[in-house]
Amino acid sequence: MRRKLHSHPELGFEETQTAKLICKKLDQLGVKYQSGVAGTGIVGVIEGCDSGPTVGLRADMDALPISEESRKPYISKISGVMHACGHDAHVACLLGAIEVLVELRKSIRGCIKFIFQPAEEIDLGAKAIIAAGGLKYPKPDAFFALHCNPDIPVGYVGLRSGIVMASIDNIRIEVTGLGGHGAMPQKCVDSIVAASALVMNLQTVTSRAIDPLKPVVMTVGTFRAGTASNIIAEKAELTGSIRCLDSEVQQLLPNIIQNICDKTALTFGADVELDYENRVPVLVNSKSMTDIVRRSTLAVLGEDKVLDIAASMGGDDFAFILKEVPGTYFHLGVGSSEKTRMALHNSQFDIDESCLSIGAAVLASSAMLALEELQQQG
Repeated sequence: MRRKLHSHPELGFEETQTAKLICKKLDQLGVKYQSGVAGTGIVGVIEGCDSGPTVGLRADMDALPISEESRKPYISKISGVMHACGHDAHVACLLGAIEVLVELRKSIRGCIKFIFQPAEEIDLGAKAIIAAGGLKYPKPDAFFALHCNPDIPVGYVGLRSGIVMASIDNIRIEVTGLGGHGAMPQKCVDSIVAASALVMNLQTVTSRAIDPLKPVVMTVGTFRAGTASNIIAEKAELTGSIRCLDSEVQQLLPNIIQNICDKTALTFGADVELDYENRVPVLVNSKSMTDIVRRSTLAVLGEDKVLDIAASMGGDDFAFILKEVPGTYFHLGVGSSEKTRMALHNSQFDIDESCLSIGAAVLASSAMLALEELQQQG
């Protein structure tokens, strides 16, 4: 299944063939599900033998706009699209977990909800699933998800309680000056000079505007301006990404950025328009649910196979689900050699496929243990 998905990757909200493959497998397993949720998403339930709590499991399923560079037989057949973040593996792991849980159905008191989510890479899928009612009927009492980590050897799981991943905010800034001839700058307002100053001034967000003990990453990723070497550009556009590990800091950032834009505009006599978009909140793991994954991993792999991981400035829209339901997002080790330790989003990224059965087992075990604990809590 993983290789089929890897060979036929699809971008966010375009995962139609991916969804068909998943639905075919779910039909074989005889579980209830609804397809077409939020466009291409799939939401289903494994009903146990008795009433009880509900535990959710999620896998994202979209790929990236990257051209794969590989000689492996299951290389992407879709030009310019690749599973460079392991979502094909995530889907395979969740399908494996569902297969295990179906076999254990007579032992389940409650039910297991599963979500195959579109469009994680563009930060829109989880919100769309929630808006479409994907967390209702029944609403889970706990939720789990995994993500491939090539820096962790296969056979290990990375865990962290509390803050795990950063928020993601996007900015687009349009700088408007007065264009003219490059030989007569005194008659113009140079948008490129103003925008260049803005790029530098924005770096003070991390160095001066925020408590240095609260990490913030400010990246200007694109700078578009100008049409010729002897023309002073009237307009310039910047786009960027801002990430932090503190929800209160995230709330402060729009006003800080707006103030920098306003002051820079005043200095250069340009007009500066800021479009600030809050994309994804900080991802926070529940302590109790993280402990469940830890104990499940110990049972599946052994005592020395759980690694404590640091918080990351990367982000994942599973954070939206964790704002609704307590749960845990854990890292699945997928690396075993230099070839399988390529970074995520790299054109040569691949996994050691022996991780798939481990991911499936830890997901299934965590779901069963969570049901047991929640049942005891009443």
